[in-house]
Parts: sequence; structure tokens; C-alpha cells
Amino acid sequence: MYLGVIEGFYGRPYSPRQRKILLEELSSLDSPAYFYAPKNDPRHRILWREPYPRGEWKDLEDCMGGATAFFFSISPWRFQDGEWRHAREKLLRAEDAGAAGLGILFDDVPETSASELAERQLSFAKRALEGTGLPVVLCPSVYCGEFVESFPGGEEYLRAWRKDIPPGWKSFWTGPRVVSPSLSDLPRAMELLGSPPVIWDNLLATDYCLRRVFLAGLSGRNPGSCWWFLNTSEIFPAALHAVMELKASAGLPREWPEALGEHSRGWELMGEFHHSPWNTGETGGEIIARLSGAIRGKDPGDAVAWLDGAVEDMSRFAEDLPLIEGGWELVPLARDLYRSLSIIRKAILSPDPVKELDYLMRIRLPYENPMAELAAGKP
Repeated sequence: MYLGVIEGFYGRPYSPRQRKILLEELSSLDSPAYFYAPKNDPRHRILWREPYPRGEWKDLEDCMGGATAFFFSISPWRFQDGEWRHAREKLLRAEDAGAAGLGILFDDVPETSASELAERQLSFAKRALEGTGLPVVLCPSVYCGEFVESFPGGEEYLRAWRKDIPPGWKSFWTGPRVVSPSLSDLPRAMELLGSPPVIWDNLLATDYCLRRVFLAGLSGRNPGSCWWFLNTSEIFPAALHAVMELKASAGLPREWPEALGEHSRGWELMGEFHHSPWNTGETGGEIIARLSGAIRGKDPGDAVAWLDGAVEDMSRFAEDLPLIEGGWELVPLARDLYRSLSIIRKAILSPDPVKELDYLMRIRLPYENPMAELAAGKP
């Protein structure tokens, strides 16, 4: 069973150096895999018909044939039926270069989902990949449980998909939702797709919430019965942290990657408040409740002492982040937490914490942009 990550987010793709670090970190797994599918690599998606420039292709070739199986894919945006030859040329070039598997992705396309679309997509894929000896993974346009209901013709689309997909080819599935709290619908997915799904897990993805990052552990997340690819954050240090958690979920020792730097306490604090889309970390909720009570006049107890240490830890963490690979991308989120903790500390120490917090966050220098305030229900 392949286990690994998919570089499948919207945002700047990883650099060749970053990709190599992830490949090396994954290589200690039993069946490690890396699926290349960055939405904003122009020649993967929008300019998929064009060949890669020599230098860019050399960087991708360097990822193939190593200890971590490297899957190469394209996403043929607005394809025409006769354009399968462009896809075939690019995909077979990857096969010749040592790719371990190939993919064609039809997710997030501006077309209605009915049987005719599934038939067109599969006809295109079969022509593009005819004769390949590699594993093939496709992504249907209906790739999660919620889309079966919300997309017009969703069930009809998947009925045609499972009828026409070649034997042995696999299909991606993200779970009950695009971002799924749990992977609880695998039997249903197998029924809809006609074979065991390949999990595209968006739990720790951040391309839909650019002011957040997710550092949750993955214990109990591994479906075990099918291939599992974790879609990591476009923020590289968070992606490397996710690989550490992925390896731990597979039973390997939880070894701290050197490329994440030495400030483990800063990472712990980030993980308490940037845990998962729905939850804080193990003690994050308790900390928030204690600070909230102090702001509303309850005895702060040791809240101020805790804030003193946390503010200092986050200050050092944010200052040193530029020293690690990709650290600049995490600096705004680290400084955001540092500033929030500093403001809460100042408010708690004031005579009127509620008034002081409102002044610091909304009056003196408004913290949120107006659209974020409106979206949060604070017109």
C-alpha cells in the first residue's frame, strides 16, 4: 500500500530543494510515494499542452527513480477530445524518465458532472495512457461524498465513471467532504467508484484558508486498506511537519527533522492554536478558556505568567524562522500568534480588559480587514 504525500494544492509549488527534502524524509516508510500535482504549476494544469522547459523537466526527472515512488500527473484544463496526444507525449516522457506511476486529474473543472462528461474524460485518459505499464490514478470531477449530492448529475457521473474506467486503474477520493473530519465513507466510496479509492487527504491543506496552518497529529487517520496521499500545506515547514506526523502514524519513531530548526516550543505553541480546521490542540482549548475568563474579570491565576513565557517563546520562534528552509512563509502566521498573545496579555493587565482588548484589536489599529470582519459575522 503506497503511503505518502500529494503536492496537490493551489499556490506556489515547492522548490526542487524542498521537494527533495520531502522525498528523502518519506523514504524511510515501507512503501513511500510522492504524487506530483501542484495546481499552479502552469504546465501541469493551465498550460498542460506545453512541454516543460529543459531545466524544469530536469528538476522533475531528478525526483524519479529513487527510493520514494514518484507519480507524475497532469490536469488537462478545458481539454478538447482530440488533444489527448499532448497528454500522452508528456506522460510517456515521465514514464521513460523513471516515474513510478502516472495520473490524469479532472478535479475542479468548470463543467457540469453528468455521464457525458465522465465518458469524455475516460476516453481522453484511455487514449493518453494506452499501453502504459505503470500504475494509473485518475481524479474524477466528483471526488467526495458531498459532491455526489451537490453536483448536478453527480450519481449519474459516477455510474458512468465506474462502468468505463479500465480494470486496475484507481480513482482519488477525499472522503465525505473536500476536507473531511474523518475518512468514514470508504465502503461507500468503493461502491461509487467501483474499486478501492486512493485517498487524497486534505486534512492539513491550507490553500483555502491562507491565514491558518494545521499541525495536528495523524494517529488513527491511516485508512490502511488503500493508498493514502496527504495533501500538504503550500507552506513548506508545515509540509515537513506533516511528513513527520505521517511517519509517526505509520509506526515509525517521531524524529524531529533537522530542517524544522531547534525551537520545538514555538512549534508546540503553533500546534495548540493551529491544530486542525475544527479543533485546538490537546491543551489549546483549556488555555483559551482560561484567557477568556481572565479577560471577563475572573481571577487570571497563572495566566499572565503563562503569557509571559509564550510571548517570549513566540518572539524567538518568529525571529529564527527565516533561518530554516521555507521559513519566511511561516513568519506571518507565527507573528500573528505572537501579536495576539501580546495583546491579550496587555488587556488582562489593564483595569478594563474587555474595553482594552476591543481598543487594541478594533479601534487603535483594526486587526481584521473589513471583508474578514463581515465573513465572521461582525459587520
